[in-house]
Amino acid sequence: MQRIPVESSDLVSVGYDPKTRVLEIEFKENRLYQYLEVETDIYERFMRADSYGQYFFANINGRYRYSRVRQVGEETAKPGILAFVTGNSGKVRGLSFACEPLGIEFEQLDLPVDEIQSHDLEDIAVKKAKQAYRLAGRSVLVNDTFWGILALKGFPGAYMSYVADWFKPEDFLALLSGKNDRTVSCTDTLVYYDGQRSKVFSKTYYGKLAEEPRGNGVSIDQLVVMDGQTKTNAELTAQGRSGIPTEDGIYQEFAKWYNLQRRLRKV
Repeated sequence: MQRIPVESSDLVSVGYDPKTRVLEIEFKENRLYQYLEVETDIYERFMRADSYGQYFFANINGRYRYSRVRQVGEETAKPGILAFVTGNSGKVRGLSFACEPLGIEFEQLDLPVDEIQSHDLEDIAVKKAKQAYRLAGRSVLVNDTFWGILALKGFPGAYMSYVADWFKPEDFLALLSGKNDRTVSCTDTLVYYDGQRSKVFSKTYYGKLAEEPRGNGVSIDQLVVMDGQTKTNAELTAQGRSGIPTEDGIYQEFAKWYNLQRRLRKV
C-alpha cells in the first residue's frame, strides 16, 4: 500500500485502500499498523486534521481492529524479554537502575497506547497495560503518574496528561486563588501484564505547589515541589534528577517481585 508522508511528532506516513477499507499508519521508530474497516470519511477527515496525532487518538485508536505489520529486515525481540511501553527516557533510566543489579532485561517500546477516561486510577493503568500487550504481543510494563491537588478535590487526577497540555502554570495558580492548602499528591503506578495476569505496584508521594513557576517544561512540573525538595520538578529535571524518590519505589518493588517469579518459574 502506498503511503503519504505526513508532518507529525508521532506519525511518519499514512495510506488507505478504499476497496478493503484498510488504513495503514507508519509511526516513529519503524512501527507500522493496519486498522480494519475504517470508513472513507474518517480517512479523509484524518488527512485534513490540524493534528494527525490528536485525531488518531480521538477517532481511530481503540475504535477499530488493528494488527502490526512486521517489515522486511525488522528484528524480532528476544524470546520472553519484557517490553516497557513508554516514550519517557527518565522512566527507562529509573527501571534500569532497579533491574540491572538483578539481571532483568527489558526493551523500551514507544507504542500508540491511549488512556481510557475513568476516575479509577488502577483501572486506567491495567487497561492501558492490556492494550499495550495486544500491540507488543508479549509481557509488558506500563507506568502512569497521576496528580491530585487536594484543595481542588483531587483535580486533575487521571486527566493530567490532557490538562497539562491545556493549562499554563498560571492557570493552576488561578484555580488556587484564595485557597490555603497547596498540597499536591502524586500517585506513581506500574502495571505488569503477561496476557493472563496483571500485577500492580503503586505508591503515593506528596508535595506543595509553589507560589510562582520555576524552570521549563510541563506546566505542572514548574510548580510542584515534592516533600524533601527545595526545587520544582522542572528544575530538578533540568539537572537530570527527579522529585519522586528513586530508591524503594515501584521500580524496586517490581524488580524484587519479578526476580522471585523467575525463581519460582512463573515467568
